[in-house]
Amino acid sequence: MKTLLNHCFLLVGFTGTTISARRAHMDGICLVNTKRRLTLRPCVEVDHSSKRVRSRCVKFESLPKDIVSRIISQLTLKEAVVMSSTSTKLRRAWIYHPNLYLDTSIVFGSSDRHKRVPSTETFIDTVNFILRTHSGLGVNKLAVMFELRKEHAHDIDGWVSFAVTSKARVVTLNFSPYHGSHDRSYNFPCHLFNGKSGSHLQVLQLDTVTLGPSPPGFCGFANLTMLTLENVLVLRDLQFLVKCPALEWLTIRMCSQLHNLYAPELLPRLTFLCVQDCAIDKIDVHAPNLTTFKYRGCLKVIIALRECLKLKTASIVSPIEDNLYYIFTELPNELPHVERLHVNVFVKTQIPGFTQAPHKFINLRHLTMRITYEIAKRFGRNTVLQLAYFLEAAPFLVDLHLNMLCLDFYESRPARDVIMNRPHYSLKRACITGFNGNGEQVALVKFILKNAVKLEEMDIDPKGRITNQMMGEHKGRRMIKEKLVPKDKNGLLVIL
Repeated sequence: MKTLLNHCFLLVGFTGTTISARRAHMDGICLVNTKRRLTLRPCVEVDHSSKRVRSRCVKFESLPKDIVSRIISQLTLKEAVVMSSTSTKLRRAWIYHPNLYLDTSIVFGSSDRHKRVPSTETFIDTVNFILRTHSGLGVNKLAVMFELRKEHAHDIDGWVSFAVTSKARVVTLNFSPYHGSHDRSYNFPCHLFNGKSGSHLQVLQLDTVTLGPSPPGFCGFANLTMLTLENVLVLRDLQFLVKCPALEWLTIRMCSQLHNLYAPELLPRLTFLCVQDCAIDKIDVHAPNLTTFKYRGCLKVIIALRECLKLKTASIVSPIEDNLYYIFTELPNELPHVERLHVNVFVKTQIPGFTQAPHKFINLRHLTMRITYEIAKRFGRNTVLQLAYFLEAAPFLVDLHLNMLCLDFYESRPARDVIMNRPHYSLKRACITGFNGNGEQVALVKFILKNAVKLEEMDIDPKGRITNQMMGEHKGRRMIKEKLVPKDKNGLLVIL
């Protein structure tokens, strides 16, 4: 046993680090690290008959096993190994640790990759030793974070098999920061979760692996609630989602080969969906309980979430040139039930031929737009003023926040007939940051002041929130005093 423990210390890179005070002080118990034995600070007893206070020492080893296990579970794996050296009765305590988080800090004693070049062979040997020595009982989480590829599949398959047999609820395989060809990425073994073996898995997080087609007879993950895929090569559309009936949280990032997110059957419990930096051109899921949707991408995407009646919060980040046209014309039809919308856009042109919004956000109440305008000769004079269409497209909008980075400093006014004045009876609060005083911004503020009949406050901040630069702040404040303050008949303007 002594040789086994010494080998474990050597592999985890123990350098005499003591247990952190934050983890050592739990529930009023102070652990004292001696050479041979771990004891507790004297406990206080009160003798009510004589009203005297006396103390007694309690040995840590005398605590019930369930309490010891609870204390061990609050430590990291490395701290649990350190604690095992303090008593002969605790030398095997670490092998029941529920959370196996295996990264460079376990193998090399530091998570700083620049201090020491990691050895793949040493890392694999260490993980194999830890899992071989571990009891396999009460495992909650198995997480492996290291740069591994398909040539290490034999060992990784063994680790996944350990997670299956130990009934781990959380499995994380993060083989980044490798960003080379997916031809070398590890192929996740779905076949190991056939039958009831996948019923215990609740959280699956994959980074820099390959996810192939589901094998014949694959029963899915009956209790999987969270799935995260990052830089994963999906060889076939995620059809196995239909075999995850308990899925609540789905995040997909940087999956460049995934072109279609389609779930032909009902996802009854899905509440959160995030798709970022993928090649997806259509998102079509039937999730009646979806409440939050986030999208970020450089491609035009069709969002088919009309049947998601509970979808209340959405975020759209899209640097497409004509993205404003998409947001005004198509997004209200794709997200008709959204109440809170965040939009991050990059504008190069203006929307041509608008007289009124073709579709409306009937349920939209809160809108935040982060807008970057680029200097371009093809700009029309209505590039900023076109944002006034949101008052037309969202008749029940209450809060409007516009965060601008506008590099055009021209004071030319937009065409007068670009948009019709029409009363808006819901808007109460508006805020514009990055106001540098160009003619279109001035026209936009005047339009809101004139048409928002129930407006209670309008904040204008000449400082930009998108960048740290105070571009046009002095000019913005001057234009506010000259052009806007005289138009503020009800004292609604607040200059930040």
